[in-house]
Amino acid sequence: MSEARSPYKMRPPVMQVRVEDSMDIMIVRDTTRRAAALLGFSPAHRAQLASASATLAELVLKTGEVHTIHLNGIIDGARSGLQISSETPWLASVSANNVLTALKSKMGELVDEILLERDPTTILMVMWLTSEGRQDER
Repeated sequence: MSEARSPYKMRPPVMQVRVEDSMDIMIVRDTTRRAAALLGFSPAHRAQLASASATLAELVLKTGEVHTIHLNGIIDGARSGLQISSETPWLASVSANNVLTALKSKMGELVDEILLERDPTTILMVMWLTSEGRQDER
């Protein structure tokens, strides 16, 4: 399996799900909710992240090859968040602008950032934990 990559410092939780068939989309959704809960995201933000990861899983499933969806906490200064990523070597020859435009039109309202790293080509989606995105701790 491939290693998770990030332009940010990684922190736990570090989880991954192999996407081989349509049942794995449900597992990706549930695992994303679990990772987001561990980081303190509110139920509404957990649902957004689960939708984004399920959409990515559906996308990579269409290639007919096994992919791994990585879920990990990230830190950037005082900010912390959740990153969802997957290597997408089949996008290596496609314009980064075209890929990002398509991804942002499909998932842009679900996450704060969508990045495309090269070598190997990897889609990364990030949601930052904000005060309004935190789970109320009563």
